[in-house]
Amino acid sequence: MLDQISETTSSDLSADGSSELDITFALAQACFSKNDWEGVCHHLKRALELAPENPSSHLFFAYALFSLGDISKSIRHFELAILHEKNPQSIEDLKLQLFSTPHITLKGFFQGAHAPERQIFMSAAVDLIKSHPAPFRLLEIGSYAGSSLLTWANAAENFLDGECHITCVDPWGESGADLYNSNMTKTLISERAYQVFCHNASLNRENVRVTPMRGTSSDILPTFEPNSFNLIYIDGSHHYADVLHDIVESAKLLKSGGIICGDDLEFQLFQCEQEFVENNKTADFIKEPKSGELFHPGVTLAVAEYFGEVSNFAGFWAMQKSSNGFEKISLNEATGLRPPIWPREFHKRITAYFEDSDELGRLI
Repeated sequence: MLDQISETTSSDLSADGSSELDITFALAQACFSKNDWEGVCHHLKRALELAPENPSSHLFFAYALFSLGDISKSIRHFELAILHEKNPQSIEDLKLQLFSTPHITLKGFFQGAHAPERQIFMSAAVDLIKSHPAPFRLLEIGSYAGSSLLTWANAAENFLDGECHITCVDPWGESGADLYNSNMTKTLISERAYQVFCHNASLNRENVRVTPMRGTSSDILPTFEPNSFNLIYIDGSHHYADVLHDIVESAKLLKSGGIICGDDLEFQLFQCEQEFVENNKTADFIKEPKSGELFHPGVTLAVAEYFGEVSNFAGFWAMQKSSNGFEKISLNEATGLRPPIWPREFHKRITAYFEDSDELGRLI
C-alpha cells in the first residue's frame, strides 16, 4: 500500500531522478526496505527541508515514526500527508489500518522472545480461574510497551464472560530506566515506550478496560484495597529487594483463590548454589555457575524466601492463594492461547515446546 501511495504522491520528484530530493528519497526508501527506521527518519528530515509539502515524504516519515514508537509525531505527519495529497483516501485507509492494530516493532517489545511459551502459560492462568465473579481484576507490575498486556487482554476476551479490569503499574520514564538494557532505556526516557503502551491499551476490546498508573510499585501498591485483585503479575524491577517488596504487597492485595505470578524465574533456589545467589542478589541478569545459563538471582531469591518452591512453567512462576496460605497450581487441564501478534518464528518454537510438554491441557 505504501508503494502504491508513493507512486501517486511523489509530484515533487524530478523526471530523471537526479535531483537532491530524488536521491534523498531513494536513500530513505533503501533504509525503509531494511526496516532501518532511524535511517528513514534521517533522510526524510532532509527531504522535507527540500520539499515541505511532499505527501510521500510525510507518509513514509509517519510510518517510520510509528515503527519507532513515536506515536504523536507519526500522527502529525500522517495529517500533513493527508493535507498535501489531492486524493488522500488511500493514506487515510493506511492510517486507520495501522492505528487499529497492535504495535510490536518497538525495540525491546518482545523482551520475552527467548521464552515465548511463557505467554501461553500466562493465558492459561486466566483460564484456570475464569469462574471468578465479574469484574475480573488483574494487576500488572511492570508493563513496558504492552506485550504482556496484549496477552492478558487476549485471554480475557477469550475466557471471561464478564468485564476484565487491568491495572498496569510502571514508571514509564527515567525512574528505574537504568535497570534495563540500552534499547529499553532509550525508549523509556524518550517516552516512546509509554506512547506504544497507550496505543496498545487503547485498541477496542469488548470486555477489557485498561488503567495505566505511572509510578513505582513502592508508591502505588499501598494505595490499593486489600483482597481486591483476582490475578497479580510481577515483572517490574528484578532486583531482590524490589521483587520481595512487590510479592509482599501483592499478597495482601490478592483475593482468596486468586493467582500471584511473575516472570523470569529461570532457576529456583534449590536448583542453584544458595551462597552464589545471595552474594549476587542485587545483580539483574547473570550466568548461573553450574549450568552456565543466564538467570535473575534477585527473582530466584525473593520468590524462594517468600514461598519456598513454587509452580514454575519455563520461567513463568505462579501460586494460588488459599485459606492456608499459598499453594502450587497445575495447568494440565487449562487452555493456553497462542499470542496472535507474535511473529511466525516464535510460533514454531511454541509448537516445538508443547509437543514435548505435558504442562498444559490444550493449546489453541
